[in-house]
Amino acid sequence: MKNSVYALLASVVLASCQDDEDTNNFSLPVSSVQFSTTEATSVEGSGLQQVRVFLDRPQEGSTLINFSVSGNVSFTSPTQSGDVRVITESPLVIPAGETEAFINFELLEDFEFESEPEKVTLTLTEILEGNAQLSTIPSERIFEQHVLENEYELNLQWDESSASNIDLVVELPDNRLLVSDNTEGFEKVVIGNLDQNVPYLVTVWYYQGDASVNYSLSYQRAGEDLLKLQESAFNEDEANSEFSPYSGNGTHQYKLKRTGSDLILIPR
Repeated sequence: MKNSVYALLASVVLASCQDDEDTNNFSLPVSSVQFSTTEATSVEGSGLQQVRVFLDRPQEGSTLINFSVSGNVSFTSPTQSGDVRVITESPLVIPAGETEAFINFELLEDFEFESEPEKVTLTLTEILEGNAQLSTIPSERIFEQHVLENEYELNLQWDESSASNIDLVVELPDNRLLVSDNTEGFEKVVIGNLDQNVPYLVTVWYYQGDASVNYSLSYQRAGEDLLKLQESAFNEDEANSEFSPYSGNGTHQYKLKRTGSDLILIPR
């Protein structure tokens, strides 16, 4: 009878060890998995971002963690460019004996004006392997990367009930010219990567019409209100179909500078 009890205990211990080996438990306490921080902010186009995922104690076996990536951004693919390139694939692996691993992605530059601030959201969704469990605190399982946009939208508005036509032209430091597009009743130019304290030449060009025209210049950043920069007017005899940023005929010119995150427009 005593021998049979010993045999039963031995089989239970053996089965328990086998279970531990199969699940990487090795009799260690269950470890918690979470992000080391729940949010961060980086400038659009700033490149590699690393988000740390950690265990509160090392494990003798590997820990495999499923995660998802989402957000109001476009993601790159083999056939499509986008705002974000995800480098680390799910599942994330924390090797045996280690307490951390990193989810890597890149913030890419684009030249589109976004009406709302962008963000990337990483969510830890499931433990696939290992003696670990996701943090019981929901916020510790979600990470948000806020993206500061580089683009400014300049826009020119005037009384379109007249037969006048006005354009907005911006000369970049490399001598390239950006000419406005007419969108929803105003002319706009989107400028990316405005250098701090570097002057940009902004020209309002009255190229067609035979009446006096009032206009205003404003700018906007993603998720922010429209801010007015300048108000002025052309006389009825100032229209000129021949454009030159230096001719002065049919044009009003300004010097544009970025100071901090604000734009300043100075008449020339």
